[in-house]
Amino acid sequence: MTPWSKRRALLGLLCCILPCPPLLANDWQRHEFSQPCMGTLFRIVVYSDKPGKEVAAATRTAFAIGTRMDRVFSDYQAESEVSRFNHSTPRKALPASPELMELLNLSGKLHEETGGRFDPACGALSRLWRISRRSGKLPVPAILDAAKEASGLRQLQIDPGKATISRLHPGTRLDFGAIAKGHAADRMLQSLRGAGLASASVTAGGDVAAGEAPPGKTGWKVAIRPRGDESPPAFVIRISNASVSTSGNVEQAIEIDGVLYSHIIDLETGLGLRTRHAAAVITRHCSRSDALATALCIAGKNGLDMIRALPATEAALFVGGVGEKSTLQTEGFAAFITRK
Repeated sequence: MTPWSKRRALLGLLCCILPCPPLLANDWQRHEFSQPCMGTLFRIVVYSDKPGKEVAAATRTAFAIGTRMDRVFSDYQAESEVSRFNHSTPRKALPASPELMELLNLSGKLHEETGGRFDPACGALSRLWRISRRSGKLPVPAILDAAKEASGLRQLQIDPGKATISRLHPGTRLDFGAIAKGHAADRMLQSLRGAGLASASVTAGGDVAAGEAPPGKTGWKVAIRPRGDESPPAFVIRISNASVSTSGNVEQAIEIDGVLYSHIIDLETGLGLRTRHAAAVITRHCSRSDALATALCIAGKNGLDMIRALPATEAALFVGGVGEKSTLQTEGFAAFITRK
């Protein structure tokens, strides 16, 4: 029996699914596949008694879903749907794909649940962060203020009936970097389940979407390393039929004038977080855990109450760097930790 009526999950900023023995009951075999997508490496692990060709075909279909999602949500690809929107004429309604409308709808709900800390319409600010990363300089106040004014879901006009979207400010840009990979992992796992591969997991950077446990096991064994390639890991957790995401400033950060700025943008300041936080969030869907992990990093210690208010959601917040480490958890997080 696992938490949430047989649902569990977890993942980390740097995480790995620890391998189970290759030969299992009923001759089920372990299959592993990987493919670059969305600026990271997606990895699929499947346990099945189906022929290897069938498993490989199903994973190709799943990876194709990830590739299609990238063509919708990437703000790096010039021809993606999001990039076209980001360069569209202000107040001109553009037709939106079902995938984009679905994620905008979910993003709106998450925006409310996180008190505005998660907001995919912060692309003007994340663009400034990328410029700072290259130049080593912070934006001047006037440019930063203009980007803050352009940012926020309030600058979008969405018509669900007509399936159109327009931006109300010429500087408004979408950036789904805090949710798109998790959303793609959800859809890929759904595809694998539809192909009869219930015992599967999809890892996308710091996001893991897990299906049924491998045969003979109580869950997928996952090592969590929120502060980088540390050994031993902070936690090892068993997960099944749920998802986990981590976020933090370990892998992406810039130092300017002796100050470290995370790639996670605080909409209040318009700059990257200066706090040394990392978060791991466990919930049922990877799109939600992805966004909530970012929001928890922004909220800090007070964000644990935000997590407690959400159904079937647990989290750990890792505070500080070397020499000043502490970990705070919601009450149900420990139920996922394993030492076996």
